[in-house]
Parts: sequence; structure tokens; C-alpha cells
Amino acid sequence: MMKRYIGYLATVILLGSCEDVLDKPDPNAITPALWSNEKQVTLYLNRLYDRSMPAQGFGANSANSDEAPGSGDTMYGRLTIDAIGNYSQPKYLDIREINIAIEEIEKGNLSREVKDMLQGQARVLRAWEYWELVKLYGGIPMVLTALNPYNDDLQMPRTKTSEAINIIIDDLDKAIAALPKSWGVSEYGRVTRGAAAALKSRVLLYWASPQFNPNNASDRWERAYTASKNAKQLLEQDGYGLMPNFDQIFLVEGNNNKEAIFKRPFDYSTNKIHTWENSVRPRVIGIDGGTNSNPTKQLVDAFPMANGLNITDPASRYDAVHYWKNRDPRFYSTIVYNGANYTVAGESADRKQWHYYYYTNDGKLVSTETQNPTTTGFYTRKAVNTSIAKDRVKQTDTDWIEIRFAEVLLNLAEAANEVGKTNEAYVELSKIRSRAKIKNENGLYGLKANMSTGEMREAIMLERQIEFAFENKRYWDLRRRNLFEKKLNGTRRLGIRTILKRQYSHASFLSIRDTVKLDTKFGTYFTVEPWLKDDQSAINYPQPKYNFFAIPKSILDRSPAVKQTQGWDNGSFNPYE
Repeated sequence: MMKRYIGYLATVILLGSCEDVLDKPDPNAITPALWSNEKQVTLYLNRLYDRSMPAQGFGANSANSDEAPGSGDTMYGRLTIDAIGNYSQPKYLDIREINIAIEEIEKGNLSREVKDMLQGQARVLRAWEYWELVKLYGGIPMVLTALNPYNDDLQMPRTKTSEAINIIIDDLDKAIAALPKSWGVSEYGRVTRGAAAALKSRVLLYWASPQFNPNNASDRWERAYTASKNAKQLLEQDGYGLMPNFDQIFLVEGNNNKEAIFKRPFDYSTNKIHTWENSVRPRVIGIDGGTNSNPTKQLVDAFPMANGLNITDPASRYDAVHYWKNRDPRFYSTIVYNGANYTVAGESADRKQWHYYYYTNDGKLVSTETQNPTTTGFYTRKAVNTSIAKDRVKQTDTDWIEIRFAEVLLNLAEAANEVGKTNEAYVELSKIRSRAKIKNENGLYGLKANMSTGEMREAIMLERQIEFAFENKRYWDLRRRNLFEKKLNGTRRLGIRTILKRQYSHASFLSIRDTVKLDTKFGTYFTVEPWLKDDQSAINYPQPKYNFFAIPKSILDRSPAVKQTQGWDNGSFNPYE
């Protein structure tokens, strides 16, 4: 009989309150017969999916990068040991229940094929849970059995990071061999062999990156290259690929979305919802949001022109006044600028979004937005579903795609470049840019010919910044590539202020603004100036200290076998081993 479990590593690392731990169904209700009933095991796994799969990640960590402004401790080097636990969820309780599934399924009398398929799902969930911890802390205690708190030794040290990575990869390899290539419509959202392969590609790319690999061991890049190439081939074999239109990636759901690999479905009819729409829509077409994930000027400037050339290239034909003209088409699917067409359900089809400043009669500069104006002069349009009515923006059911096919292609490009196969990197970047509908004026979609490894590396990171804006990828890319230290530290995240020229009264311009052809007349009416929020300090992200975070002191006090991370409070655990 299984006993009620209150928690190995609820007292070890980063778990919630006692109320969180106790608010679990009693395992005494689980009988051995369950594990011989495929439907019952599937219901058990469904609960693990709900708890373990990545949450809605739109805009997550955008303020911990150069995507959006933010004033948190992370970006300014003020993190304390005990604050770091805020990044994690109570994963070890979930991991124990996953371990129970893997062990008990094996004891049941289901067929070998069914056992493998059920265990394969559990192994992907366990790999994901552990990977979420390892990418933050390096090696952690890797518990692979359902320990009994009454009989087993619960004092376990941290596993070496290299061993932890190999354990995660072993789970994923077993899942790749066991899982189907697809599921039926009613099973949408379950992990496939392609999802396991894609996650393996990501894990090994991080393992090869400077965060984990400061000495740039070439065998890690070879391993990442092989995993990414195999993942791409397997996914293509199983029917995955790029969606034809970038702006539809998050709006086409179910099995019709061939780009969605590892995802969490949401459904309004079952009250599985989130609030992304409300958080990013301007207040006038939302409820009470509008200031979340406002794009920085740095992100806006990162988008190339429609010919694929960076705006700093004299050949790009960039117009600094009409900065939105002739940009990479992904710009318009990501950025809402002053005067952009932006309609949603319940609004006129030709609605424009206005957010500018004007001078009052007494010379004060005020915003056209009286409530929660954008903090940067821009709004994000990424994954906004304009068919959702204003009164339902807090009940968004847009599915979250944690890994999509484009990421696998860019993982492959990055690893290929690092192992001396830069020509392969060109192939994958060209696919991404072709789908984006960048013009192919130079035969390379605007990419520079004959790039060195370093130049291609920068091109790939720029492509990731653009392609995955507000998809919770940028912070992790900056971190794993040590780009805070190399590129961002000492800089400030900027916005812009668009200002109606003094000679035009707001009232007079208001009556004509929807008819003004901004593509030619913007400079007649407006000036633009860089703008810095009062609380927007210079970025100070202390790498390598922040490469691997600390274990909170309260956890260490209760669990002496777990050692502190080097660089934190005289820690002795080396996360680079």
C-alpha cells in the first residue's frame, strides 16, 4: 500500500508551503489494479500533464531581457540567495508522482507496447521537470525512484551537472523509442517522439553553450549538432514543418498546426484560460492591462528591412523617420507602432492605434492615452487573437507552444555553425527568412555572404531574437550565450516618445488623424525622440555568478547533504562539472 507522501525535497529545494504539499490527492486511493488498466493510467498521466507541462509563457521573462523594460532585481544584480527560489515551482512532488507512474506501470500486466507508450510520456515529463531545474542551478539531486519517507535515506547530494544532463537525455532517448509520431484529435497535446527529440535538441544546445561550457568543448557542440539534425529529420518524417504564415503560428490550433511540437492546450469551454490578450492589448481595447511586454526600441531596431538587411546597413534603404516602412514582415506581426492598423472584434475594420504626446495650451506634454499608456511607445501584437472580444480578454485560450519547428531549425543552424558547417546554417536561416517572406534580393534573404563563424553566430542570435520575440526564449538565449556580459551590461532599455509638433493642436489633428497617410506625412506632424523611463537603470547582470543560481538558505539548513552553488555564500558545489 502506498503511503501518504509529504515530501522528499519539499524540505530540500524550492518547494511551496505546507498547504501546497498537503493539497494533493491521497496516494492511498491508488490500488495496484490501476496500473493494469490503460484508461486509469492515462487519467493518472493526464493529471501529471496538467501539473508538469510548461505554463503559458507569452511574455515571460521579457522584462529580464532587452525585449521589454523592467526594474526587477534580476537585471540589476540585486538578487539575494533566498529570492532565487521564486523562479521555480514545487517540482519534486510532481517528479515523485512521475516516478511512481514509471515504476508501477512496469509492474502492471499491460502489453509491452502499451507500457512503453505510457512510460514514454512520463519520461518526457520527468525530463522537462528536471531540465527546468538544471538550467537554473546546474546539478541537483536527481531522484529516479519514488522514495519512501519512512524507510529511505532522504539526504541526497546534488548530482554533477554532466550526470544530470545524461539522465535527462536518457529519459528522452527512451521516450523517442517508445512514443508515437502523432496522436488522434481527441489526444491533442500529448507528447510525441518528435517532442522528445526536439527537447533533446534544446537541452544539448544549452549544454554546449558558454553558460554550461565555458571552455567550449567541441564534443558538446557535435552532440548538439547530431541531436538537432536527428530531431529535424524525425519531425519532417512525422509531418512537422514550418507553418506557411508567421502571423498564424499561434492562431491555428490542433493537429492542423504542423509547427507546434511541445505545447500546452488551452480551452475556453473547459475554463483552461490565461490573460495574455488583456495584458498586452492597449487599455482602450482591453480591460485593465496594456503595459505588459511593451517592446523596447532595441527590439524594434533589431528587425531588419524587407530585403533582410539590418537597418544599420547603408544598402538597407531604412527610413529613420518612417521607421516602420518596408520592414521584415515579422515586424508587423510583433510590433504595434503609433498609427498602425489594429482592429479587434467589436471595433471598426480600419481602426488605428494611436499613442503619442501633444502639447497643451499651457505647454505641458501629455499622452493621448489617459490610462496605462505604453511604457515604451509600442505595444506587442505577438500571438494576439483579434477575434477575441474585448470583454473576454482575461479568458484567452490561445495554445502555448513551448517548442516549435522553427526552434529546431535554428538549434541546428547554431550547432552546425559551431562545428564548422556554416553552409548548413545558411540553409536553415534561409528557410526561416523565406517563411517570413523577406525578399530574396541577394539570393541569401539578406544574409551576408561568406560569414565567419563569429558573424554567423551573431546572425543566428539576431534571428532568434526576432523570430521568438515574447516567446520566453530571449532571456534564456542571453543567459546561455553570456550575452548579458558581452552585449547588454551597462546599457539601458529605451522606448520612444512620438510627439505631435507644437504647431498642431491635438483637437485639430484628432479630427483628421485617421485619414493622414503616415507613410508619407508622418514627419509633417510628428517628431520622435528616444525615451528612458525614470526607473530604467543600466543593466547589471553579473555573469558568471548568475549562470547558476543559489539554493535558498532555509533549504540548506534543513538538508545538509545539498551544498550551495559556487559564487554564492561560500558555496562549494561546482555546476560546471
